[in-house]
This record gives sequence, structure tokens and C-alpha cells, in this order.
Amino acid sequence: MRKNKIFIGILLCLCLCACTKKADKVERGGYDLTYKTGYYASEINEDNDALYVMYLYNGVGDNMEWGGEDDDIIPNKYATDNDLQGRYLDTFWDENGNPLGFNLKTTELDKFNVDIYDIKTGEKLKTIDVKSIFDNDDNIKPDKPYKAMALEYYEKPYIMVWSEKISKDIENGYEDRGKAVFINIEDETYFEDWIIDVWDRCKKSEKIAVVSKRDIFNEILLKQNSLYSYITVSSFSDWEGFMDVYIYDIGRIPKDNKKLYELFPKLRENLDKLISEGEKARVTFMLPDSISDKELADMFFENGEDISFDGVVVDGRHSVDGLPHKINNLDDFKKYIEPEEMERSRYKPIPDNR
Repeated sequence: MRKNKIFIGILLCLCLCACTKKADKVERGGYDLTYKTGYYASEINEDNDALYVMYLYNGVGDNMEWGGEDDDIIPNKYATDNDLQGRYLDTFWDENGNPLGFNLKTTELDKFNVDIYDIKTGEKLKTIDVKSIFDNDDNIKPDKPYKAMALEYYEKPYIMVWSEKISKDIENGYEDRGKAVFINIEDETYFEDWIIDVWDRCKKSEKIAVVSKRDIFNEILLKQNSLYSYITVSSFSDWEGFMDVYIYDIGRIPKDNKKLYELFPKLRENLDKLISEGEKARVTFMLPDSISDKELADMFFENGEDISFDGVVVDGRHSVDGLPHKINNLDDFKKYIEPEEMERSRYKPIPDNR
């Protein structure tokens, strides 16, 4: 009996030591990794050229921008839902407090699951256990994987997760290059490669001169109308043929907008349910990039009635001639704002042949 007590005591001491060491690592420059995107619902329009995905708000504090970027979505196929817990350790010291001579960075995962949803039906199709992929392959290690990002690679749907560079990579001058593991969503085969090299192979790049929708709406019109805080309008998407609108306050989405609810018949029902349950959520709309500024305004601002042009001015920084100009309507923006030449890189949407 005495021997059993001694043995149990030794086990408890070992467990306590292990826990203490883990805590010490975190105290020496580590921080927790927690990320949950919280998929709730999605819908594709009848013409298959517009969609939205709703993500419940599971961020930190008042940060409403966590979850629901267009890199969580593969139109018109899948929406991804990240669920990650772990810690990131960053230290110059060894276990005894002695200097290592270099910066030791380590990521430890407790859980990293990526749920895959069918955008059209909302059905959960599968869960990819990303942690087990790293655990079962000695050649790859995670590196600050805040989330898995969706992409298209040679017409196949993938998720990308940051991976750790080895000492040989750093010796070869690749310290500043991002490395990742790319996982096929459908068959879960994977490979590791440099992110920029994969992007060069699979993203279509082009130079284009445009008047930015973000400049028109967020930088000028909505900011001067005190509407800036709940909506972000983007000129483009990471996906060819789309542009993005992000809504952070679902209570501000128009309740009786004919155009919006004809495009998405289930949207009102989904919004009403969330609001009645007191949930916060973010809605990512991916719309045709040919949509006009007026169509956007009519769709998201109670048929345009919430927007006032009273006192709206394009400042010299944005104008074609460096002078401020009074704006009286949406067409004036195209008249007075200097088009911006930019190079955009985008993935090709994967056809839904159902």
C-alpha cells in the first residue's frame, strides 16, 4: 500500500512539473491562439453569380472583423468554418533562462478542425482535422495558423495553413517567405510549398485602372454619413467575377429592400432568426463585380434613402485635379475621383455542376 502511495505521488509530481513547464513557456513570450469563425447559413442566387455566407460573431471584445472573409469561401461550392485552439511560443531563452542565441518560435495545437459546408444547401459535408495532419507527418510543423484559408489550385478546392520554415530554409535566404501546407478539401491529400510560388501558379493577375468602390463608399460617402462602422464595400474579391460587401451589424441591413430579398429569398428569414435570438453576426456578400454603385446603394441602404449627399466632398487627395469637389450624386464620384491603377490577382471560381 505504501509503495502504491509513493508511486502515485511520483506521478502527480511529474504531471505538475509538466504543467509548470508548459505554463513557463507561455510566460516567456507565448500567447494563446483561439479562432472560431462560426458558420451559420449561406445562400446562392438563382443565376449562381451572387451569394452570401453568415458567420456568428465569436471574436474577441468588440472586434467584429473576425470570421467571414472571402478567403473562408470557395464560390459557388464551399464555406469553411475554422475551430482552432493552441498557443504560439516565442522566446530567446532556454528552459533554464539562458540565452539561446536565436529566436525560438514554436506553435502548439490543441485542436484545429475545419468544417466544410455546402454553400447551396447549408449542409455540413465533412470536418478536416488539420492538427492530425501535422501530428502524423514529421516533415511539417504548424506556424501561427490563425486560420485555414480557402483557395483554388488547378481547378481544385484547397485550404492553406501556414507551416514552419526549417533551418535550411533560413540558411538559403527564405526567412521572409511564407510557407504553407495545402490540403485538398475533397480528398484531403496535401503538399507543402512556398505560398508565393503557389499563388504565381494558380492566381490570374491583371492590371486595371478603376475608381475604387471602397474609396467611394467607405472612405468618402459612408464616413461622411456616419454609416462607416457597420459595412465595408470592396472593389474586388479574391475570386474572379466577384466583389465583396461585408456587413458587421445585421440589424442595419434593410428590412424591406425588394432588390436584396428578391436576389436572396432566404435572407430575411435567416436575419430575423438571428436577431430574435440576440445573436451578433457578420454577413459576407459576394456579388457580381459588374454591379453599379447605384445598385449597391439601392441594395444596402433602404433604397438609397439613408444616404445624404449634403456636404459630401471628394478631397484633393482623391480627386483628378488635386482640388476638392462637391458631390451631388453617385455619378459625380466617377467624374471627380482619379482612377487608381492596381494589379489584382484572383482565383477562378470552381464550377458547380449540380
